[in-house]
Amino acid sequence: MIALGSGCTGNVELEDAESASDKSVSSQNGLTAINGLTAINGLSAINGLSALNGLSSTQGLSSDSSLMNSSSGRNTVAYLVRCALPSGHSITKKDKSGNSYTFSGALGLAPGWENGATTQQDRYWISSCLMAHINTSGQHIPIWLDGLSPVGWGRNATYPIQEGTFVGDLFASPPIARYCGGRGYGSNIVAGRIGDTSQQGEPYSVIVGNSGSTRCDDNCARDPSGDGYTSCLSIPGQAITVWRQLSVTPNFSFESNMGGFTLASGSPPTQLSLSTDKHLDGSRSLLATINASGGGNLNLQLWNPPGIKPGKNMTFFVNVIGSGWNYVQAYAQDGPGKNYRWTNSGYNNNQVIPGEWNSIVVAIPSDFSASGSNVGVQLNVSKAGTYKLYIDAVTFN
Repeated sequence: MIALGSGCTGNVELEDAESASDKSVSSQNGLTAINGLTAINGLSAINGLSALNGLSSTQGLSSDSSLMNSSSGRNTVAYLVRCALPSGHSITKKDKSGNSYTFSGALGLAPGWENGATTQQDRYWISSCLMAHINTSGQHIPIWLDGLSPVGWGRNATYPIQEGTFVGDLFASPPIARYCGGRGYGSNIVAGRIGDTSQQGEPYSVIVGNSGSTRCDDNCARDPSGDGYTSCLSIPGQAITVWRQLSVTPNFSFESNMGGFTLASGSPPTQLSLSTDKHLDGSRSLLATINASGGGNLNLQLWNPPGIKPGKNMTFFVNVIGSGWNYVQAYAQDGPGKNYRWTNSGYNNNQVIPGEWNSIVVAIPSDFSASGSNVGVQLNVSKAGTYKLYIDAVTFN
């Protein structure tokens, strides 16, 4: 178990972020952190920072550094040290005027940089970690980090949104800073983070594959755990995948009723109920217990969904129990004004994390015809058996 430090001491700009989560901890698998770094411009061109010397030395980070003589620069140092050094370690530096600032470690991704030179792998980890912490609005929110060792793999149920993956080398000239959209990209959007169309001043650019996709699933190698990605195309670096908490109140959380969801005709014998067995938002979810006599589709749907927003995203969180199913998808079907057009997104059985909540994001067409429309979840099963399909935290945003 690795505990994050209690925060920066002295007159350091990161202190607001730390006060928001002084007692954050990480498990052996995955790391918790707070984002809020407003900008970085690459590190190779910043005068006074040397990857060849320990941060604690004058040669590693000098008082003449442009980083030490502006509030934004010191904030970058605070996050840099937070990423590089482990909890319980800190460095103290002065600016040109002789004012002292203490920066505390937390994640320990490049511990050797405290007193010695960095390795290329150190620089990769620090780069991805800094990018993962960017919030161009300066807002501080909790995030969960996954990656190869020393970050580690592992899910935390309170961080269900797989936002994206960051990879690159900020120490290179020119800097390399890239990201891709995770499975929750475009859901529960946070100002200043990727997915925010008004984000400004971001140091990274999106990865675009040969097919034109910007999604991690299409451009990156997924770890067998399903918790994140290990590499993306031929981009140098060590990938870090970021998970976030729910940031908006869901349109449907099934705390007191089924929200108007019903079964489509032709679905196998199915019982609908509210369940406390599994839940993501609040203490209940909607459960469809399916007793299939053979292969086929179950459609759990809502007619004329209130609150749906053309041109925005719709998110369903699903949790499927049972073997023998093939595919689960969320969908939106226009009304007669668009001839019942079908828009969908989903996963094959081997693409989801069994027994855990998986987000499915569907982009609603900007000309969506809401009158007479329906939205829902479809589960395709291949053989007879009992299946349980939980849905929760349905959001239009």
